[in-house]
Amino acid sequence: MNLEVKRVWTDDNCVYAESAEGKVASYAFADWPRLANATKAQREDFYLSPCGIHWPQIDEDLSFSGMFDQTSEPTARRVPAGCMRMKVFSFLF
Repeated sequence: MNLEVKRVWTDDNCVYAESAEGKVASYAFADWPRLANATKAQREDFYLSPCGIHWPQIDEDLSFSGMFDQTSEPTARRVPAGCMRMKVFSFLF
């Protein structure tokens, strides 16, 4: 999948990612026990990698490919070892 993620943000219920093409995908925090039970501050403390989003305080990872794949149910995915965690908001993978 060749996907450029332009930005990622959260609200009280979901995490969102927007692609360079303007497509927005989201996951509800309620679908992920660690995110559902996290505080707002913990949910806002995330890092991005070329593969997805990582919340270090609660040790949770979600993949961009899973967010933008509309054919599957949400599944938590660990960030692969080769993916570097960084606080930047645009990747091409």
